[in-house]
Amino acid sequence: MATTLKILIPAFVMLLVGKGNCQYSPQDIEIVQSQTGAIVQRKPEWNVTINKNCHCTILNASLVCPGFQTVEPIDPSVLYIQGDGCLLNGGQAITQAISFSYAWDDSYPFKIDPGFTVACS
Repeated sequence: MATTLKILIPAFVMLLVGKGNCQYSPQDIEIVQSQTGAIVQRKPEWNVTINKNCHCTILNASLVCPGFQTVEPIDPSVLYIQGDGCLLNGGQAITQAISFSYAWDDSYPFKIDPGFTVACS
């Protein structure tokens, strides 16, 4: 019994410490936009990069994007527009920055939908 406790207690402590490293919030995802200088159908092109600023894997991430418009096609596996939401990376794991471009008169004020899932490694 004492041997079992000597093994289980350190394992439990390691789980708690590891869990502390996986704290996250929607602010851990940063959206950076800039003009590319290109013009598409008489509209400026914007590049969007979504950076993940935590050591976790993010799943089912989406942007709140009601009324978002573009004259430039966007690969739906990168950004899938559905109603007022825009699903990132097809809902698959985001392990690094994601980028896409769109063309419209002004930059769109994308916001992270806080309903994403996080997996810790």
